[in-house]
Amino acid sequence: MTEREHLAMASVPAQSWGELYDPKQALKTGTIFKDLNLPFFAAEDLAIPVVPAGEAGKDPKQREREELLGKIQEVSFYLDDLRLYLDTHPEESEGLSELKKALKQRKQLLKEFAVSFYPLTFDCLAGIYEEEPERQCFCWEKGPAPWEGACV
Repeated sequence: MTEREHLAMASVPAQSWGELYDPKQALKTGTIFKDLNLPFFAAEDLAIPVVPAGEAGKDPKQREREELLGKIQEVSFYLDDLRLYLDTHPEESEGLSELKKALKQRKQLLKEFAVSFYPLTFDCLAGIYEEEPERQCFCWEKGPAPWEGACV
């Protein structure tokens, strides 16, 4: 590096709180913040419909399992984006309020999944035992990991 070269200096405005997508749309868009959903290279939004393969003949219990896993993924993504925002804006009361609601929703979804199918995390065992205190099963090993794509 010669003496005439300088490091670049970026000027990035601080993000402000704005209108949010619901968790389902946020996961599809890649952000919870509508203000951050900008076209790439000024390209128009292309709405490409996604049609899941093989939905017609799928077992209803498998469909229920996948729908519930989808909801867990949506709220988890929503929480991750909120956490990132709150890391830099810890005083944002609306953000904290959203975080509390989403945490409660995720906890309920994880408990529902654990009771209906199997625990996704070790912490989910608490939900099973709260729902069925007399249950005598450790049941941590009962279900496949979500990334294994198993059927019920």
